[in-house]
Amino acid sequence: MAKRKQIGMSEITGEKGIALIHRIVLQMGFAWNPTNMDAGIDGYIELRDSETGEVSNCILQVQSKAGDSYFLSEDENSFVFQCKNRDLEYWLAGNAPVILVVSRPDKDEAYWISVKDYFSSPSARKNRRITFDKKNDRFERDCRHRLMRLAIPKNNGLYLSSLPQEETITSNLLPLVSIPERYFKSKTKFRDPIQVWEILRDSDSDPDGEWLLHNGFIYCFHDLTFEPWRNFCEPENTDNLRTTDLSNSERPSDRHAFVKLLNLCLTQLLYRQGIRYSKLKELYYFKASTDLTARKVGSKTVFKGYTSKKNESRIAYYRHQALEVQFLQIESKWYLELTPSYYFTHDGFKLSKYYEERLSGIKLLERQNKTHLSHLIMWSKILQQSYLSSAKQQSLQFEDDPTEDTIKPYSFLQFGPLVTFEVDFGISDSSWLPLPAKDNEEVNSRQKRLFD
Repeated sequence: MAKRKQIGMSEITGEKGIALIHRIVLQMGFAWNPTNMDAGIDGYIELRDSETGEVSNCILQVQSKAGDSYFLSEDENSFVFQCKNRDLEYWLAGNAPVILVVSRPDKDEAYWISVKDYFSSPSARKNRRITFDKKNDRFERDCRHRLMRLAIPKNNGLYLSSLPQEETITSNLLPLVSIPERYFKSKTKFRDPIQVWEILRDSDSDPDGEWLLHNGFIYCFHDLTFEPWRNFCEPENTDNLRTTDLSNSERPSDRHAFVKLLNLCLTQLLYRQGIRYSKLKELYYFKASTDLTARKVGSKTVFKGYTSKKNESRIAYYRHQALEVQFLQIESKWYLELTPSYYFTHDGFKLSKYYEERLSGIKLLERQNKTHLSHLIMWSKILQQSYLSSAKQQSLQFEDDPTEDTIKPYSFLQFGPLVTFEVDFGISDSSWLPLPAKDNEEVNSRQKRLFD
């Protein structure tokens, strides 16, 4: 009796892998065209506009490899795929972009790389090994934009609509919800702020700083008719005015004075939380702890020393959480624009010799995760003074007066929560992440400096 034809489990697994790719591609809103060939490319992804339904003739060739046997040297973060020389030569031969998708269909798990980008160097082609990152290389609906960047020629003006979905966008704008209703303005003979500070310190070791000299006047949120302020004023030329007249003024000099007052108040608000201002770098940063040990605010480490990779007994640098700010007026309302950053010192006080290099290195690494948003939220809570009532945070931040259990809220400035927007389209994280294997050499070189 003749032996009947058989279909083995490897063929079944292979078909499951292609079916998984097909399903994910459809979720992206693209078209999937299988080749039904025994060797070579398994199918094509054709870009399609999700709103109009128009197809673009921009394609990606897809090679599928499905099954546990392709997952070599695997751990929780990565695995290795070993290419056959014949396959690799075939993938690299044509002029269309090729992606390799390695999957476990039974676990609904798939990963991908751009073959021609990954093997752009002779050394990579020589060893024929691909290291997949399980987080960044996941083949899923959200990698739609990265596939578009790969498929659309750089000189092509093609635009494809985003997939419809609702999303909440968190901005970096913090609304200013409360300021003093009145401010005081008086003519003064003083022109040098140093002279004013000297007189203020004679009467108070820690004088208030919400004042400025501007065009022969002193502007202040404190009542200038009382001591010690009256020492700097001409009583007959002292006015008690509405702050809104200053904030909404069309005169550049008035707007300058108002924004300057806001910044002076902001400095006072942050100073009491252990945060200082660097004139050189034009940002706020957490000061070092007295004994240079790590500090935390909530769950975030805001100051910490990092050991040298070459000599673990030596601290290579200290990293301080930092913040760049700018007051903006949008449609008659005032906001504080927040840009989280970092401040690097070699001893907790003096700037690191490699400040700019360390800063660019860590910002490049942050593109791979969501730490920027978490830092933005942390700073918004600091500016809303959410941590002042915590005795634990007090002991971590404010060593100047450990007898106080809490710090009284600063009253001259009050901020609301970060402005958010509801939109009917989504921008996935993968749309702005670099393509697999791209910039790896740049990241690695900056990592060496960042941690040494």
